[in-house]
Amino acid sequence: MVATIALALAVFCCVPRFVAPAHAQPPIVTAWLAANAECKGGHGDDPKTAKACAQRDQIGARLKRRGCVYQEAGDWWKCPHR
Repeated sequence: MVATIALALAVFCCVPRFVAPAHAQPPIVTAWLAANAECKGGHGDDPKTAKACAQRDQIGARLKRRGCVYQEAGDWWKCPHR
């Protein structure tokens, strides 16, 4: 029994993974996410909040020009591969 479990674990550890690796976000999307978090998490009368919201909007416009589509459910962007 122990040998069977050990063999199964050995096979599991040595078999290459067939799952696609997670892709890193493009830097522009990461910048949008950071600005969006500051915009949504800041106080309405704080100039830093207004600056973050303006920056988020500028980055969002750049993403749209690149063909990216904003998904409101979840605050994420779907961009074509380049």
